[in-house]
Amino acid sequence: MPFMCSTPFSRDGMRRSRVLLCAAALGWLSCGGEPPEVPAAESLGVRLSDPTLPQCGPDQPLPALAIDTLARGLEIPWDVTFLPDGRALLTERVGRIRSVDVATGRVEPAPWAEVDGLADDEVGLMGIDARVEDDGRMRVYVAAAFDQTLGPLPLRILKGVARRVARAVDPRRGQPRTLEVLRFEVDPVTGAAGQPESIVQVVPEGEIHGGGALAFGPDGLLHLSNGDNQEPGWAMDPAWAAGKLLRYDPEGVPAPLRAGDPLPVVLRGLRNSQSLAWHPDTGEILLVDHGPSGRPNDLGRAGNDEFNIARPGDDLGWPTVAGASEGGGFVGAAVEWTPSIAPGGLAVSGETSAWGRAALVTGLVDGRLRRMPFSDAGPTAVVCEQWLVDRGYGRLRLVAVAPDGSVWVGTSNRDGRGTPRSDDDLLLRVRARDASVGAAGGGGGLESTASASPAG
Repeated sequence: MPFMCSTPFSRDGMRRSRVLLCAAALGWLSCGGEPPEVPAAESLGVRLSDPTLPQCGPDQPLPALAIDTLARGLEIPWDVTFLPDGRALLTERVGRIRSVDVATGRVEPAPWAEVDGLADDEVGLMGIDARVEDDGRMRVYVAAAFDQTLGPLPLRILKGVARRVARAVDPRRGQPRTLEVLRFEVDPVTGAAGQPESIVQVVPEGEIHGGGALAFGPDGLLHLSNGDNQEPGWAMDPAWAAGKLLRYDPEGVPAPLRAGDPLPVVLRGLRNSQSLAWHPDTGEILLVDHGPSGRPNDLGRAGNDEFNIARPGDDLGWPTVAGASEGGGFVGAAVEWTPSIAPGGLAVSGETSAWGRAALVTGLVDGRLRRMPFSDAGPTAVVCEQWLVDRGYGRLRLVAVAPDGSVWVGTSNRDGRGTPRSDDDLLLRVRARDASVGAAGGGGGLESTASASPAG
């Protein structure tokens, strides 16, 4: 017989206590739902494939490179978007959005916007993108993970009870962290940020394995990744937001692939994808995904970091599959890295840039920025990899191609897993040595210089 609770709320202290105790009991008696059982890959006919991506040869020449330091003293830069007014907006995971002059590299000392109440560890303020509407309005969209357990002690107790009750009714609700999309209106005269509006709320959200990639696709729809939240089985369930790439219109309205789908799932079977892009020719979805790290629920696997090329509706296989594979109804990784490089960022360069048609991927563990050119024979494959930055700066996460064709890279040495130096974190610009770039100026508490660094 299910536990029932019907005591009405009253200002009377005893009755109020009975309500709270009754609600708490309802939450604690609920199992909260269990992740689906993970089938063995062999039982589904999955075959491992060769994950080796060779180093590029002389048929993939690169220009002489220079690395400029645009800014110092940032705090875990995560993502950047370039605006048509000549600015870039950069997220710091701790809750700040910084404005950067693209021509000079100067970072404004005061944040463009700040967000409070964020979760921490591996999540916080993450992916960012911007959109100019038909009427000329500019809007900025940011992925943010919020901690719902914050506040004064009495409020935390009440919120905790409410979450347990919500989970008893629906295990997909009442989670302690939420992944949301905030939308900022940009003042057309001053360029300042308006008050943020939360247009998408996704639960659950993990303290780690939280995803956080956010970008508008060629279809004009907003794509948002959510990690498996350390519950790998949920990545298989189409009715659960964890381990998915989700899709919304610019107003935050879900845009499912098929009418009647419980969630707007574009891809499932993700573990912790933190960056995505689109193929410049085919429009296919490109994303990197962190592979297993040896925890018990990773089934003893480690490594298997992924670069994926996928189409809407694909299942990338996690947790049944990790890394490059064939068969089983899954789309295996196009590239696998074992041991782990911890791929943090992904960008795409075009034919006319110094880098050609290629995917650019940063590694948090190995500290490299790698270029992976797309195949001319088969445009949905990459043929080799070469390193534009080869260590020397610590953990690398942020990567983006600027309007002038240079590549912006951000370090992530202050994220709790690196060894930060006194001037970390850095915003770097990788360019062809003979490319013309603006002179950087200083400003505020951040040192914004264009001091040359050794070429990668």
